[in-house]
Amino acid sequence: MTVPPGFRAGVGRVADMVREAFPFFRDRLSPDEHTLAIFLRGNRELYDALVTVIKVRVEGRAKAPVPSNPIDCLASMSRDRELRWLLSRLEAIVHSPADNLAQDGEQPA
Repeated sequence: MTVPPGFRAGVGRVADMVREAFPFFRDRLSPDEHTLAIFLRGNRELYDALVTVIKVRVEGRAKAPVPSNPIDCLASMSRDRELRWLLSRLEAIVHSPADNLAQDGEQPA
């Protein structure tokens, strides 16, 4: 493997090089998400229940007949997209690093 001349002295991990290149790459949690993460981090049953409720809601909309009005159809698709975004955000909150939460005073796990 060929290493550029400038990189020979500072050989390190690829992850460290990416973090240096993109310092704001990590997601920061909002204050509301910090509060939610405190409850979700230690309570897997609560997280699973929230995910189940949201998925049932999306599946219920999928079983409903398609609206004939394009505006109603677009609104239904927007709601589903918002719920899918919420699911991905919940997963990001649960799997966020503990040092992300330690800034607000929560003890790291």
